[in-house]
Amino acid sequence: MRSWIRLIRLKHWIKNLLVFAPAFFAGKITNHSVLTLNCLCFISFCLGASGLYIINDICDLKHDRLHPQKKNRPLTSGEIGLKPALVVAIVFFIGSITLAVKIAPDFTYILLVYICLNLIYSFGLKHIGLLDVFCVSIGYLLRIIAGGIATDISVSPWLFMSAFFLALFITFGKRLNEIKVLKITASASRPSLNHYDEEYLMVCLSMAGGAALVMYALYTVEKGGSLIYTVIPAGYGIFRYCLLILKGKKGEPLEVFSDDVQLWLVSCLFLVQIVWVIYVQLH
Repeated sequence: MRSWIRLIRLKHWIKNLLVFAPAFFAGKITNHSVLTLNCLCFISFCLGASGLYIINDICDLKHDRLHPQKKNRPLTSGEIGLKPALVVAIVFFIGSITLAVKIAPDFTYILLVYICLNLIYSFGLKHIGLLDVFCVSIGYLLRIIAGGIATDISVSPWLFMSAFFLALFITFGKRLNEIKVLKITASASRPSLNHYDEEYLMVCLSMAGGAALVMYALYTVEKGGSLIYTVIPAGYGIFRYCLLILKGKKGEPLEVFSDDVQLWLVSCLFLVQIVWVIYVQLH
């Protein structure tokens, strides 16, 4: 059971909470019908994402065997066979799309774009420098777009751009970590890393992080009120993450957050501030 949980990346389901973002920032997350739709969207994306993780692992077997961490994955280590894994992936895809159809047609289209993009990514785009980073970042955006479409809530352009640059920031940080910490082994196990060097990724990390913070600041100005004060913890979180990456900490966002108390605290403060402003002050 533990092997299957690792295979479907259960802990990575937290990324799909982005489907709640449009409703959360619009102050409608407490609406029962909106919350119900978002929960269904979350389940649909979780199933689809897990199916994609399995397919990605199948495509990456050769390269993962050269990776110091990924070589212990269930498929790479032989804990789970290829055929059972493929069957589970197909079942997950069917379940994800079936649920999406029941939610809304437009949501289904976004989900299919997400699945197709990631399949193409797994079968080739992930080996092309820069394009691999943008594919991952667009995957984050599609979750937000899907959540907004399913609940008929429009997303602020500033918030949308902030999320996009934040996704780029996190992904560039992961690539930088792979080069700084894993070095030659990482380059051999992820061909796209051959297109990068530390200096270039540090520049990209700085640009994406700065752009994300500026776009979010413009969003708070657009919304007005006390929301502008949330820029402080948002900025601290970005600079803290950047510091951890440059110091050679783990590049996987979830692992960085789970290992750093300061990031946990500043993230909680950020969310509490938003809840207070949107759900208390404005009501």
